[in-house]
Amino acid sequence: MFRACLIILIFHLGFIFQGCGVLEYLDGSQQEEVEALKMSKQQMLNEVERLKGENANLQRQIYTLQEENHRIINEPRNKIAELRGENKLLNEQISTLKEEKKRIGDENQVLTEKLTKLPLQYELKKDIGKLRVKVLSGDGDLYSAKEMREKLKSRGYQIELIDYASSPNFSQNTVFFKPKFKDEATRLVMSLGGNAISKPISWFSIFDLIVVTGKNH
Repeated sequence: MFRACLIILIFHLGFIFQGCGVLEYLDGSQQEEVEALKMSKQQMLNEVERLKGENANLQRQIYTLQEENHRIINEPRNKIAELRGENKLLNEQISTLKEEKKRIGDENQVLTEKLTKLPLQYELKKDIGKLRVKVLSGDGDLYSAKEMREKLKSRGYQIELIDYASSPNFSQNTVFFKPKFKDEATRLVMSLGGNAISKPISWFSIFDLIVVTGKNH
């Protein structure tokens, strides 16, 4: 009886030791798996950090490319804006020149109309070849009076006399006229051009027109 109880006790102890071994095996397996999971998590964190670094680097490259693209796009625009500014200035100058051209054209038309009317007015008074005309040098040089004489003769005037003016200080060609020959004096002034002017004769003279040459003729 005692032997039977001893055998049963030994079997029970064997089962107990075997169970402890099984538990120890299970505990060891779980620890390894935990360690393996820990290593995988660290690797994942490292990978995430690496990807973050690559992403930051790519972002910097994208920013650089965007800046270059912006510069390339705006460079032609800036050039176009500069050309537009120059074009605007040229258009303003052209507009000013057109206005000046129109003004000169209008003045020329008025003068042409006057020249067209003046001969008709004069023909009622006297033929140009019958005018009594004298030419005087108002710049101190008789050559200018001779030159003026030839110019007037080529236009149909008959010059009776050339001489020196009482003063050699005339600055511009001046046509003195008797009151009734004002229209002819005006016509002659326009024909001479430049800065020629006309003035009425305020003294007694046998001449209808007296042309005095000036220094700036």
